Amino acid sequence: MHDRAKKQAPQQLANIDLSRIKSILDVGGGSGAFSMEFVSRKHEVEATVFDLPNVVPITEKFIDKEGFTSKIKTHSGDYTVDDLPVGFDLVFLSAIIHSNPLEVNQNLVKKCFNSLNANGKIVIQDWIMNNDRTQPAGGAIFAINMLVGTEAGDCFTEQEVTEMLTAAGFKNISRIEFESGSSQMTGQKI
Repeated sequence: MHDRAKKQAPQQLANIDLSRIKSILDVGGGSGAFSMEFVSRKHEVEATVFDLPNVVPITEKFIDKEGFTSKIKTHSGDYTVDDLPVGFDLVFLSAIIHSNPLEVNQNLVKKCFNSLNANGKIVIQDWIMNNDRTQPAGGAIFAINMLVGTEAGDCFTEQEVTEMLTAAGFKNISRIEFESGSSQMTGQKI
């Protein structure tokens, strides 16, 4: 997963405006590959990878190996039960929401809102489906994988993600779709 994320990160993060971003929370950030790309793109940024207690030691090994120890921190927790740390300008969730049922994602997005500073942004990167859940085709196939491989994961529609963001208090919601078919949805805490 680290190698795949490391290859995808430059293209997938290219459209994210970091001009006013000083701190990033990478929720479920795994190896820290996306945090590493954020820090490489803007050296003044400090990132924190939030992940499960059994994942964070692995994250720290990747961060140390790649030479980002002074710029990327870690925070252990389980977003399904724990609050997220606070004080961030950007919260990033890549390939997270498809693992969870709708209710868990609704709570997670609220926690993300609470962890942001005023004018902070959220970026959700995942398969975002059309309303009849048939497109993108890769997302429809992946949704079957989530049905089989998780307790209640799914690929959510643009309308569902928009509703999650709106219910949490986010404004200026938008979507960017990648050539791969996956998308980024963003919102702002005003």
